Amino acid sequence: MDIIENIVSNCREIFKGSVNYAWTTAPTYPSGMIGFMLCSTEGALVDFKHPVNPMDENECQKSVRPLKFYNFEIHTAAFCLPSFGKRKIGSKEN
Repeated sequence: MDIIENIVSNCREIFKGSVNYAWTTAPTYPSGMIGFMLCSTEGALVDFKHPVNPMDENECQKSVRPLKFYNFEIHTAAFCLPSFGKRKIGSKEN
């Protein structure tokens, strides 16, 4: 978790805007999990947890290739952290 804390800290210094960490499982990835840094530059805060243009279930099925995994709940859950993670980087969220 220390490496993620350092990356979050560096991203805050570099981007000066909203910074958030998300993760998901990826069976083809060696450890099975992969993390993402979402960052924006200075300006209005960005709420990465809640999409500006959310896709409802019908839209997910109507896409050129229907989305089998993505939905709003999965999107929001990607930002959930275990308690120790919240203590490390959660209090520094913006």
